[in-house]
Order: sequence, then structure tokens, then C-alpha cells
Amino acid sequence: MRSRILALRALFVVIVMAVGSVAFGPASGASAAPPAHAQLGHRPVVFVHGWHSGPGTWRHMIDKAEEYGYASNEIFPFDYSAFSQQGNGATPIKSLAGKLAAYIQENKLLSRSPDGKIDIVAHSMGGLVSRAYLKQNQGHATTAHLVTLATPNHGTILSYFCPVAGPYCDEQAREMDAGSGLLTWLNSGTETPGNTQYATFRSNVGDEPMAPPFTYWCDKTVVGVDDDGEKSLKHSGRTSALKGAQNFVSPCVGHDQIANDDWTIEKALNWIADSDGAHTPKAAQIRCGDLNERWGKGSWPKPDGWVSAHAQSCVIATGAPHAATKSVHTELQIRGCGYWWWSVPAPTWWYAGVDGVNCDVHADGILWRDGYWGAHDKPSTSVYERWTQVRTKDVPAAKGAEVEGSWKYDVHAYQSSEWDVKAAKADSGALVIQ
Repeated sequence: MRSRILALRALFVVIVMAVGSVAFGPASGASAAPPAHAQLGHRPVVFVHGWHSGPGTWRHMIDKAEEYGYASNEIFPFDYSAFSQQGNGATPIKSLAGKLAAYIQENKLLSRSPDGKIDIVAHSMGGLVSRAYLKQNQGHATTAHLVTLATPNHGTILSYFCPVAGPYCDEQAREMDAGSGLLTWLNSGTETPGNTQYATFRSNVGDEPMAPPFTYWCDKTVVGVDDDGEKSLKHSGRTSALKGAQNFVSPCVGHDQIANDDWTIEKALNWIADSDGAHTPKAAQIRCGDLNERWGKGSWPKPDGWVSAHAQSCVIATGAPHAATKSVHTELQIRGCGYWWWSVPAPTWWYAGVDGVNCDVHADGILWRDGYWGAHDKPSTSVYERWTQVRTKDVPAAKGAEVEGSWKYDVHAYQSSEWDVKAAKADSGALVIQ
């Protein structure tokens, strides 16, 4: 009998709750919670963290993305840390790519996106997970942009030490060794398949000497391999570059800091923006020339081969979505400013920011707009750092205009002027405003 009474009471409560919800509904003026899979105003951005890491990697970049104009429900930090923390790295990277595909499907990102596509920003090994998703799961058909930060796209020296690395030598670490089956597969054919727009960021220029105490490496984790997958003592930082991608060199920051670097974040968010802002908070376009080595005299590793600068010129256009004109400027980044000094018992490489070395830059920058000067500035700077940037002022450019950045510059890295780079050139290449 007692059980029947309790059952009747429970039934009465259920009926009252059901009737109440039908009869009264939400209080007057209150709004119902949005559906779990509401349509999104902008293309969603998926953030993919790295090896032995987690979604906390993205705190600062997510804050910046929201300042950029993304809503919090348009940002998706994929968390696979349970399969990659120390002692749990036995899951192959291809399997992690499958989990990324499932995450995208479970959150219905493609159907909720205004154009049926997503953007992906990935750090370190997360870039390999993302590239495997694009290749294995046909993700390149529905991924508008992929940005990789400090990703060992062709391997890293740290994986060489697997036999003595103890708990850190797991399946994922072995797959990041140059020439591994995974990397051979990822880099076979084209390294940038499909219509996805690819960008890579690295903080090592690429020719930092691999000699103790390794003070000249900015990223001390992803090093030791060139952009052809060859283990290299000279081009130690080019492993992150992809053929067919826009390859940026960020300020000199550490492996885990690159995702928090404001310059890198700004460039990454502009890279994933639509040229007209149709599905992103802003409209943006970027075009950069290659990173070029500029020598004052000789060539590495000759004793008199003092490197004075590595330079990259970019032209950048930004504006409001669907705006008739954009604001355009050209930038020049100088990296690795310094010199080589032959000393006993071993050669020494002195960069700006080490042992009192400054980097002095005098530049002449022209933004060309339809063949005419759009902006002309002659900036100069002197910094105690291994990275510096100068730029022209912003000028308007209408849809259909062709813009291009062109720079001449001098760099003084230390002692006698005969070692300086004089009248070097760097061009961005042409960009048509859309």
C-alpha cells in the first residue's frame, strides 16, 4: 500500500509540473534559452591544442577572438587531452583526427555555419591532428582556413631522443620524428590539399646554429628539421613551413608562448577572415613575400659571413564586412638581426638582444595602389630584440584596386659599417582588393 501511495504522489507531481508548463509557460517578458545547436552568425572557429597540453592553451587567443567580433558560441576548443597527457599518448594521430571529425559532427558545426564550413587554428601537434583530419576525413572540403602555430610539419629533433625519453616517448612522439609513416603520408602529394587556405607561423627563422647552449633558438621544441623533412643542423627551424601555404615568421617567442603572442594572433585572425567579411566579423586580406636572407658580407658558415637581417614584406587590407573600401598598409618585418663572429675555441653567433647588440633599421616603404603611390614612409627604429617591424600609414583602397608593398632598407647590426646590409629590397607581391 505504501508503495502505491508513493507512486501516486510521484505521478501527481509529474502531472502538475506538466500542466503548469503548458498552462503558464515562461514568465511574461522572459526569453527561452537558445537551442543547443542554434545557427551561428559567423563561421565557427575550432581550436586544436598540442601534445601533452589542453584547451587552456587558447585562453588569450579566445579573448582576442571575442574582441575581434566572434561570439562565444562561435568558438570551439577541441579537447583531446585525455588521449595525449603524459602516459596517455598511445593514441595515433590519425585516431585523434577521427575524434576531431566526431567533435565537429556532434556539435553540428557544418550545418550551423553560415557557409557550411569551419576554420581551424592549431598549435604544435594539434596542427598534425588537423592536417590528418583534412586528409583522412575529407575535411579540406569543408575547412575554409587552417592556421598552424609552431607545428612540426616535417618533424622535430626532440623525437630523436625517444629511446632515452622515458614516459615522454609515446606513439605520438614517435610520429613526430622526421620520416615517420605519419609525416610521410601527410606530406605526400601536395602538402596543402584542396581549396583550404593554409597559413603557418614559426618563431625560428631557420638558420639558427645548433650548438650549445642553444640560446639562439626561439622555439626550443620544434627544431632540427628543414622544410623538406631532412634532419638539418643549418635550417633548424623551417620544419613548420608548408609548401603552398603563407608561411609567417613571428616574433622571437617560445614554443608554448606563440599562441599567446598578440602579433601572431592578429595575423591569424586576419588570415581566417573572409576577404569581404561575408561570414566573419571583419573583412581582411594578407599577401606576403618570402622570408629572404640578407647578408652584409659572405655567407654562413664562412668566418666573415655575418648575417645582418632576414626580411619579409606584407601588404594587409582590413575593413568592415561588405565595405566599399578597405584600409591598406604595408609592413616590413626584420628577423635574426645580428652577426657571426669567428672566435676561439668556437664560433659565436650574436643576435640583437644578446650581449648588447642592437638592431638598427632604416627603411623606405612604398604602398603601390594601381601603379601609383598610395603611401610612402621612411620609418627607422633601433631595438634590442631579434624581431622588429616598420610600416607605412593606412590609406583607403576601393574594391578591384591592386595594391603591393615595396621596401628598401639598411640594417646595422653592430660594429663597422662594412658589415651592414645596404639598399636591400623586399616585396609583398600584388593583392587585388575584394
